[in-house]
Amino acid sequence: MALFGPCEQRTLTARAVYAFIYTVLIVGSVTMIYPFLLMLGASITTDTDFDDWRVIPAYLRDDTALFRKWMNDRYGTDFNIARRIHRLDITNFRFLEKIPDYHVNDPRVQQRVEDWLQCVKTLPDEWVKAHFIDDKRTRLTNQRYARWLIRRYENNIEAFNQRYGTVYSSFTEVAPFEYDLTHKSRRETSPLRELYLEFRRTLPAHDLMAILATDGFLAWVERHIGGVEELNALLGTNYKSLNDVLFPTQRPQEPRWQKLWDRYVRERFPLLFVRVEGNWDAQWQSFLRERHPHRDIDAKLSRFPATLPQDDLRFADWVLFVDTVVPPEAKRLTTVEGHWREWLRKKYRTLQAVNAAHGTSWKSWDEIAPPRAETDVLTFWRNRDEIRREFLTRNYRLVLDYILFHGRALWNTFVLVLMTVLGHLTVQPLAAYGLSRFNLPYAHKILLALLATMAFPAEVAMIPNFLLIKELGLLNTYWALVLPGLASGMGIFLLKGYFDSLPQELYEAAMLDGAGELRMFWNITVPLSMPILAVIALSAFTSAYGGFMWAFLVVQKPEMWTMMVLLWQLGRDSYPWVWMASLVIAALPTLLVFIFAQKIILRGIIVPTMK
Repeated sequence: MALFGPCEQRTLTARAVYAFIYTVLIVGSVTMIYPFLLMLGASITTDTDFDDWRVIPAYLRDDTALFRKWMNDRYGTDFNIARRIHRLDITNFRFLEKIPDYHVNDPRVQQRVEDWLQCVKTLPDEWVKAHFIDDKRTRLTNQRYARWLIRRYENNIEAFNQRYGTVYSSFTEVAPFEYDLTHKSRRETSPLRELYLEFRRTLPAHDLMAILATDGFLAWVERHIGGVEELNALLGTNYKSLNDVLFPTQRPQEPRWQKLWDRYVRERFPLLFVRVEGNWDAQWQSFLRERHPHRDIDAKLSRFPATLPQDDLRFADWVLFVDTVVPPEAKRLTTVEGHWREWLRKKYRTLQAVNAAHGTSWKSWDEIAPPRAETDVLTFWRNRDEIRREFLTRNYRLVLDYILFHGRALWNTFVLVLMTVLGHLTVQPLAAYGLSRFNLPYAHKILLALLATMAFPAEVAMIPNFLLIKELGLLNTYWALVLPGLASGMGIFLLKGYFDSLPQELYEAAMLDGAGELRMFWNITVPLSMPILAVIALSAFTSAYGGFMWAFLVVQKPEMWTMMVLLWQLGRDSYPWVWMASLVIAALPTLLVFIFAQKIILRGIIVPTMK
């Protein structure tokens, strides 16, 4: 019935009322859609812009915002290294106001970067780390490694565990085998490390980060000496910033620099990159006899190794001997900076040729530093569109990989939903049909009992249901998930009311033709009840698909987890923006079911009220 008649609809009052109603409906729809759009926008962010809470993240249209995200993602916990490389005076990449300009369109700068990337490919494994790694395995290199392992082992995690003696449940759990070098670090040769290095050699050179001696030296200076003022006071120099300091590969001639260099090499520089020059066999044998008077020194032990030994028998003695006996002038350091200079010397032969090819003005070979800042910016501009697409899809690819390759959650959820929907469409219509067709004297009492089940929260029934399932020995089975929810008091009540409204003449005619109750139920009741049955099916689908707490209680084994339990576990082990993506993916099936079945569902809601 209309609020106003045909003549009244043109009046100002009618128009004002209709305008008010439509305004309220529009505002209500916005309050429902806007939070979902915010969640959708947050699902394609990272830690750099997650707190912005925008429907459309800025990086989709702003290159500077994209560069901030990419640099934060590229360096991760190594922000201090990036800050020194780009000479930034900020505490986080989110405060970066513009993309640095290093004239990367200049062919000479591009040649400088290309030479550096070729040199990086020749560096030893211990001098290199991969970019885009984090502890929770969400960044690009982590995902590439997981997919590489899946292809390598044909998604057979059991074979991988048997081969390497691990207990992973999915390849997404396998982290890249990187480690930080310390003063006493040895070369890591474990099978998992070798496997990871095989993968890492497939990465492009611009995704590899060289470990410079200068980075370790400046970090040590900040911890043990202070800032640039303290360093200048100690060395008698006039550096404007610690970013101007370049660690000398060779022992300096200036006495104050020598003292600082000797201390750093003795306390912090990785001995893995130290070579001792000269013959130290006699001192080494005397040192061993003093430390181990009861050990026989054989021919192998009597010779002093020039580099760090990997065996446990000589390792500790060699470290102590080099730190306490060997003088600093006998120590020769191998560094990335030195390797880069030698690489340039072999290719260009003269410093003048290097300056001409790279557009630089180096005055000596010792001044040459790797062009890491130019490499960052040039790599960004060359791969800008790919970077934007990767950020746009990263969280969703991570969630889908987690769902598809982590247990059987997808299959378990499909079985649960199928069994629940079939159960609801079987048990509830039959129960409601019996109450509607047969004039039972106690039918109203049964309906009252069914409605009484709606008076208590579902959590109240979980304890007795759990104890019953446990006594029956059904924990960690599909029956534990399905059986407690097969009958719904609300569903039976709605169906009985709908069946009562159906024309009784149809049943009388069918009985005259000799039809039984099951035939009348199947040929008359079910076809006429499709709308309300669709509502029951949708309710069963949403309760089964979205159910978390009951599934969390009765299936403790990971191989029996449902989608909701699996995504909850992902949310615990990952970041909020990944969880947002998982929520969007989890909402899609229910949304699609409603879109495709909305006409039938609306008929099920409207028709009973009209009758």
